[in-house]
This record gives sequence, C-alpha cells and structure tokens, in this order.
Amino acid sequence: MSQTSLQPDLTFNVRVKKRKKILWSLGIVLLLVMALVFFISYKVVDTLLHHPRDTNVSYELNIDKTPYEEVEFKSLKNDNTIRGSFFPASGLSGKASNKTIIVVHGYTSNRLVKGRTPKLVEHFVPKGYNVLAFDLSSQGKSDGDLITLGLNEKYDLLGAVSYLKSREHAGDNIGVIGFSMGAATSLLAASESDDIKAVIADSPFRNAGLFLREGLPFFSGLPAFPFSYTSTWMANWAFKVDLDSISPMDAVKKMQDKPVMLIHGTGDQQISYKNTEIIYESLKDNPKAEVWYPQNTEHIDAINHYPTEYFKRVDRFLDEYVGK
Repeated sequence: MSQTSLQPDLTFNVRVKKRKKILWSLGIVLLLVMALVFFISYKVVDTLLHHPRDTNVSYELNIDKTPYEEVEFKSLKNDNTIRGSFFPASGLSGKASNKTIIVVHGYTSNRLVKGRTPKLVEHFVPKGYNVLAFDLSSQGKSDGDLITLGLNEKYDLLGAVSYLKSREHAGDNIGVIGFSMGAATSLLAASESDDIKAVIADSPFRNAGLFLREGLPFFSGLPAFPFSYTSTWMANWAFKVDLDSISPMDAVKKMQDKPVMLIHGTGDQQISYKNTEIIYESLKDNPKAEVWYPQNTEHIDAINHYPTEYFKRVDRFLDEYVGK
C-alpha cells in the first residue's frame, strides 16, 4: 500500500481524536457548570431554611395594664418546644375569657411580628380577647433548626390550638391572625382544624414553590433560570422540604364554609397581592370569605398604613365569627 493511500486514514484518525478531546472537554465543562449551579442552589436554600434567629422578644407594654405569661407547649410534629406569650383578658377585667386570638408571625421574625403584636394586644385585650403570640419553630426562642415555610410550622400552630384547649375555656373560640409566611401557615392549619373558628391572612403566598421560583431573582440577585428550578429541587432533595406541596391556594378549597379574611397591600414588593387574588379565587364558593386590598401598602403594613380601617374591618370580622 502506498504512502499516499495511508494519508487520508491518518488525517481521519487525527480528526476523530480532536473531536473526542473537544467532546470530553465540553462534557467536563458542562459537569463543572452543573456542579456549580447545584452548589450555589444548595447554599441559597441552606441560607433560606437556616436564617439567623431574631431572639429579641421584649414587649414595650405597660405590664400593669397588660399582664402576660411566658408559656411553652409542644409542636404536633418533631416534638419541638414552642415558646410564646399569653395575654389573658382577665388581666384587665378580672374575668376569664373564652375567646382567644393567636398571632402567627412570618419569615425571619418572631412573636412580636416586627412591632405589630403589641398593637394587636393593646387593641384586643381590652375588648375581652385573650391573645397568644408565639415563636414558630427555628425562630425566636422556640426549638428547631429548620425553617420550612409552613410545611412543619402549621403543626406549631396546631400545637398552639391544643395548648389553648388545655386551658379552661381559652380554647372555646379561637381566631387566628397570620402575617406573610404566618398567613400561609394559618391557612394551612385552619384547613385541618375545626377548632380554628376564623382566620385572617395578611399577605400570604399562594404556593411556596412558586413563591421561591418567582422571588428568587429579587431576594438573591441570581437569574431565574436555572436557579429557581434547581433551588426548589434542592430544597426537597437535600432538606426534605417539598415547597410545591406547601399550597395555601389548594388548602383553602377545604374551607368552603369557614370564615376567612384576606388582606394584601397593592404595593407589596415581597409577595405580590396577585397571590391573594388567586387564593381568593379558590374561595369563590365560600360565602364567609372576604378580601381587602389596601392601596399602595407595603408588605404586612396595612395595620400601620391604615390603622383605623384595619381595626374596623378586623373587629367586625372577629366579633362576628369568634367573639359572639
């Protein structure tokens, strides 16, 4: 065989080897990029679910006028000890009350709800309501090391209900006011408890998975693709938190006769009021459901922006369904 006839075969072999090297190089680069994406997603979710606690739970109240007790009870999941404050109406009136409002805070907060709980206490205790405010698992002073955006927190709220039922008459008539993640948690728990007579949800998300996918660029600065999807997957795979299963918009479909008030400011940049529109649509067959969209109001700020209107609406709702 001539040297000339061997030349094409040699050239072909060289080309094949070059292509293999290129493909191997591209494959390695792709694997490195994927590994980096999943590593960043892990860190994002790890930070989200292990946010530093705010343990400042000191009330700026006149204790002589608003006495309270530090209380503990168990979550109905993971056996976490939940810590909170109980403000008995009897502290002012001297008469035990059979109606109680539970306050449920949001993400990166505690029982004070960034100053909103004292306003609720000072308003409702003189009206004859007990108030129970507590720290959700892994926040404030409660036990736990994982925030789950409502997945397990609903069991903290159900534990609070169980605790009130153990106190004489305090659990006879229970209403819940939840804020942000606490609003979503309140809707989830209320859909599973007949002991919760009515719920007020201020600025809830409709679904935790959708909330993360839509909000991740805003909170982290990362592009939506691919991180919104890989982060949701990572939460489930690494931390066993199925964000897509945390769905208030589906839970409320089981509450077609339970009183529900939804509040959401149209100026909310953290959780769009469109979330509440979708939740309210799921309640369209519930004659006891209502919604209020305070104009140009930021996240959970209706109580500060429109205090007179806020308490007028909330009073009417709670007096009708909890306080009667």
